[in-house]
Amino acid sequence: MKGREFKDAMYDGLAKLMKALANPARLEIIEMLSQGEKSVEGVVAATNLTVANASQHLQVLKNNNIVKSRKEGHYVYYSLVNSEFLALYQHITKYATTEIAELEKTLNRQREDNKALNSVSLDELETMIHNKNVLLMDVRPSTEYEFDHITGAVSVPMKELLCCLKDFSKEQEIIAYCRGPFCVLADEAVRVLSENGFKVRRLDEGYPEWKMRQLEKENR
Repeated sequence: MKGREFKDAMYDGLAKLMKALANPARLEIIEMLSQGEKSVEGVVAATNLTVANASQHLQVLKNNNIVKSRKEGHYVYYSLVNSEFLALYQHITKYATTEIAELEKTLNRQREDNKALNSVSLDELETMIHNKNVLLMDVRPSTEYEFDHITGAVSVPMKELLCCLKDFSKEQEIIAYCRGPFCVLADEAVRVLSENGFKVRRLDEGYPEWKMRQLEKENR
């Protein structure tokens, strides 16, 4: 293979991967699968896509080695291909929100509208997590919490939050987290809790970022 032919082939393959990522629906699917394995129906429930559209997007992701699948009975379950891809996705989103002014402005406006600007970093969380006066609240759906969650967190799905307010102490500081920096569940939880007189902040990132940090520690 000549030099030009080799370079064209490599860049063409790389462009195909980038093209597979260049779709907002597929990026949201990746965020959903970063919480854990989901069936096609689970992806539909989390994203509001139709079954046909979700299946098409999942097939594109699978063809480009971004997700893998397994069959169980009548259902097909999808998951991200490996932790290396999850790390890549997180680097892309972090770069986008710090280096693209429009995205940074949009993210800050979302946090400001929900009284969630004073967020907690993962570094801060590590120093706070063993404090008995801090309640770490996972507001994702219970199925995602049951798959895995940040150590020490309690599950309070956003849909159930208003019914559970009486169970929390206003003397505690609540740290709410969800699927990641673009997930609005934690923003909504901060707004609801603050409007009801609780001391609350959101985790700046989410479960997948915490998971990757734990994997990095294990590999040191």
